[in-house]
Amino acid sequence: MNNYQFLPQIHSPADLNSISDRDIPVLAGEIRQEIIETLAENGGHLASNLGMVEATLALHRTFSCTGGERSDDIVFDVGHQCYTHKLLTGRFDRFRTVRQGGGLSGFTNRSESPYDAMTCGHSGSSVSAAMGIAEANRLNYGIGKDAPWTVAVVGDGSFTNGMIFEALNSLAGRQLNLIIVLNDNEMSISKNVGGLSKYLSYIRTSEGYFTFKLVLKRAFSAIPLVGNGLVRAARAVRDFLKRVTNTETFFENLGLDYIGPADGNDYRRMVHVLAEAKSKPGPVIVHMKTKKGMGYPPAEEHPERFHGAAPYDIGTGAPKKPSSGGTFTSVLSDHVCRLAENDDRVCAITAAMTEGCGLTEFAYRFPDRFFDVGIAEEHAAALAGGLAMAGMTPVLVLYSTFAQRVFDQLWHDIRLQNAHVVLVLSHCGLVPGDGVTHQGLYDVSLFRSIPDVTVYSPATADELRTDLDRAVSGEGLFIVRYPKDTAQEWQIPFTEINDMYKRASFGTADKLLVLTYGRIAHEVSAVLADEGISAELIVLDRILPLPADELCRIAASRPFTAVVVVEEGVTSGGIGEAIAATLSLPTHIFAADNPLIPHGSLAHIKKIAGLDRESLASQFRGIL
Repeated sequence: MNNYQFLPQIHSPADLNSISDRDIPVLAGEIRQEIIETLAENGGHLASNLGMVEATLALHRTFSCTGGERSDDIVFDVGHQCYTHKLLTGRFDRFRTVRQGGGLSGFTNRSESPYDAMTCGHSGSSVSAAMGIAEANRLNYGIGKDAPWTVAVVGDGSFTNGMIFEALNSLAGRQLNLIIVLNDNEMSISKNVGGLSKYLSYIRTSEGYFTFKLVLKRAFSAIPLVGNGLVRAARAVRDFLKRVTNTETFFENLGLDYIGPADGNDYRRMVHVLAEAKSKPGPVIVHMKTKKGMGYPPAEEHPERFHGAAPYDIGTGAPKKPSSGGTFTSVLSDHVCRLAENDDRVCAITAAMTEGCGLTEFAYRFPDRFFDVGIAEEHAAALAGGLAMAGMTPVLVLYSTFAQRVFDQLWHDIRLQNAHVVLVLSHCGLVPGDGVTHQGLYDVSLFRSIPDVTVYSPATADELRTDLDRAVSGEGLFIVRYPKDTAQEWQIPFTEINDMYKRASFGTADKLLVLTYGRIAHEVSAVLADEGISAELIVLDRILPLPADELCRIAASRPFTAVVVVEEGVTSGGIGEAIAATLSLPTHIFAADNPLIPHGSLAHIKKIAGLDRESLASQFRGIL
C-alpha cells in the first residue's frame, strides 16, 4: 500500500474541507496512482476515470453530498467514470476490491453506498433521472441556494443517445436546481461520430472567449458600488448580440443556460465554473473538456484500448495475460468480412462499439457499408430495417445487455416489415467484471415473443460461422448470440448432427433427457461424463423456433424418467419453459433464478447462478 499523504484522510466529501486548494494537486495525484495500480490488477474502465479526477474533486468541493436528507446528488451517466467519487465517499479502504467478487462495483450502485444516487451501467438515462430528483427536491424543499442541488455528469458519447435530447427538451422553462456537466473527451467507447460530435468540436474552439468573459466578470465585480451592475449590463449586451447574430449555442436555443467550454482537468477553473452555474436561476449546461487517460501515458496515447482494460503492466500498459485462443468476437470479425467480400449487399452496424463488437476490420475494409451510429441502439435497429427493405443485408452487432433497448424496433421496424436483418448479440449469458447491469441473461426471454424470429446460439467457432452463413442467406429476422469468451471445441463424440441440434449418449440404463445450448453445453457434457450420469444429451444450435416435433419424437423413443434443461439465462420465459410446455415428462430447469447477478470473475458468478460444475453435478444427483 502506498504511503499517501491525503487520500487515507478522506472518509466522506466533507473531509475535503480540511485540504487546502494548494494541496489538491497532491491529492489528485494520489487518486490517479490508486486507480492506475488497482486497475492494473483488476482491470476496468481506466481512461475515463483518469480524465475525471479534477472535475470530481471540484464537484465534491462545490456541492454538499452528505448521502442523507437534503443532500446534493451527483448522477453519473453510465457510471464508469465514478472511481474518484468512490474514493472521496468512504470507500478508499475497499477500493482494491473493485470489480472483484464481493467487492466494490465498477459502476455507481445504490446498494453499495448512500452517496451513489443511481445504480448505473447503461448510457443516456442520467438527465431524465436527475430531472426527476430535482423536481422532487423542488416539491419538497423549493429552489434556491438553500435547497438541494442535482448534478448529472454526462459524457459526450452519451449525448448521442435520444433519451438525453428528450430530457433536455422537457427542461426548457423549468425552474430547478439542476446542473448538467457535459464531459467532452471526444471519445465514448469507440471514437465519437456524427453531427453532435462535430458541433462539440466547433464550440470547443471558443474556450478563449470563455476565459476572457471570466476575467472581465472578475474585473467588473471588483469595482466598488457599480461592479455588479456592470456585470448584469454586460450579460444583457452579450445575450442581445447572440440573438441578433444567431450565435447562441444549441443548448441556449433549447432555453438552457450554457457555460463553457472549460478545462475539466483544471481544478481551480472548475470550482469557479460550477459556482457560476449555481448562480443561474434554472437548469445549466456546464461544458468541460477533459483528457481521457490523463496522467498515464499509455492511456493518453491509446484511450480506446484503456476504456475497459484487462489487467495490464503499469510500466508498458501491455496486457498481463494475452488472449490464449480465438474468441467468439474474433471469429465474428473474420467471418463477417468474408461474407461482405462475397456479397456486396452485406452491411455492418453498431452503436459506439466498433472495437468491442469486433467490427474494426470491417470498418477499415468496407467503410461505405459500415455504420457506427453512436450510442443510439434504437436508431441502429430501425436503420437496419430500412437498409433491409431497400435490398441490403444488414448485420447489426450489439452487446446483449444494450440490445434490451431495441425490442420495439425489432418488432415494429423489422419483423412487421418482413425485413431480412441479422442481429448478432455479443456478451450473452454470464458476463464477468461489470456486474448486474451488463449480464446478458435476458435476450432469449425478451426476444422469444417476437413472431417467427430465428435464434441461433452456437457453442463453438465453427458453429458460429455456420450460423452466420445461415442467417445472412435466409429471410426474415435472425438472431445469432454468443458469449464473451474464448471459443471452445467439442470434447465428446456425437451420435447425430443436423441443422437443429447435436446428440450424444452417456451410460446405458434408464436415462435423463438433457437439453442445453450455447457455452454452458460444454460444462453440462463434462458433468455428465465425470459424474457417470446416464443421459441422452441434446445440444440445440437453433433454439428458436424450437424443433418441437423432433424433441417429442426423441422423448418418446426411450423410457426417459425426466427432462433436464440447462441454460445460461433467466428461468422466466426461457427455452426451458418452452420445452416444459412441449414435452409430457417431468421437467427440471437449471437456469438463473435470480437474474440480478453481481460482478466478479466468471467462476465466481457461475457459482452464484448455480451453473458451475459443482452446482450442476449436485443438481443432477438430486434428481437421480
